[in-house]
Amino acid sequence: MMKNKVFGLGRNLSTKEQKEINGGISNCGYYARINLCFADNDPYCIPCNQIGSYPGASSCNNLDNGCFE
Repeated sequence: MMKNKVFGLGRNLSTKEQKEINGGISNCGYYARINLCFADNDPYCIPCNQIGSYPGASSCNNLDNGCFE
């Protein structure tokens, strides 16, 4: 019973969305659509030290220059 409740959370991703998340195609377009950004000085962005958790994000243009210092 509990297993069904846990697995019922969220929504199912399409095959295309799954490939984007798993690095099957460029993730930059996906990250741009969900307004994902990385910066240490912006409360609306994810801290730079967490970029490794997002495949391909380091090659996208949604990074603050401070992430490379």
